[in-house]
Amino acid sequence: MSRTRGLRRVRKRLSIPLLLSATLLIYTMLAPAPRLITEKAAPTTDARIPDSYALNVSVNDFNEEGILLGSTQAQGLRRFPREGIVELDEPTRRNYSDDGEWFASARSGQLREKTEVLILEREVRLQYANDKLQFLTDSMIINIPKQAARSTSSVRIWQADNETVAQQIYINLQKQVASLSGSVRTVYVPDS
Repeated sequence: MSRTRGLRRVRKRLSIPLLLSATLLIYTMLAPAPRLITEKAAPTTDARIPDSYALNVSVNDFNEEGILLGSTQAQGLRRFPREGIVELDEPTRRNYSDDGEWFASARSGQLREKTEVLILEREVRLQYANDKLQFLTDSMIINIPKQAARSTSSVRIWQADNETVAQQIYINLQKQVASLSGSVRTVYVPDS
């Protein structure tokens, strides 16, 4: 009897690992093949759709006394209220002061609604109307409430035949004062 009990114990010990191995083998053979993630199975996100569109838009800015401080125009406008931005196509910006008018234009722009900051990009031109002074840069930020503009991109400034190139510029549009910084180089052509 003791011999029979010993065989049963050995069979029980061997049967559990064999049973588990057999079950695992059967499962792997019958289980479906793993599926690779394809473009259709990958999660998709909603397209970035603006809240509103507008064409040929013009907005004027006034101070508390009702004096016109400036105006912003654009050929096209897309508003994204969740992001707090307005994208502009071919934007132009005019700033008025007692001394004259600044005019800025670009290929594209973005208005940050909360801070009233206008970001101009691609072929940005800024011109002081009374002096025919022009600035050309790749990007410029105009803080509308502060009446200030700055560019951290290289800026070309020219008036008649004279040209200045600077790494950065800050302009107080109200006081008509421009400050150049970084490497500044000027070519001056005297009148003949």
